[in-house]
Amino acid sequence: MTSNQRIAADLLDLFGTELGTRLTAAEVAHNLYHRSVYVNRQSARDGAFDLMWDYEARGLVEDSPGKRGGAGWKLSTKGAALISRL
Repeated sequence: MTSNQRIAADLLDLFGTELGTRLTAAEVAHNLYHRSVYVNRQSARDGAFDLMWDYEARGLVEDSPGKRGGAGWKLSTKGAALISRL
């Protein structure tokens, strides 16, 4: 599996195919680590931020703060194009 295919699979798993779907940092952490009983909340949160900042740097997601300024991201058009292409 190439890197782009892995990234597209991760984005599809997190955001689905809907452009503009917003996920909070807590939702990303829950989605990434919901199967592991060995990960505590802080390490799940740190992992979620690391992953989403990497995707944001690549232009695949956009920063989308919540109404009260909480961290969140939404799928960008480049990310949606990557999902549809692969």
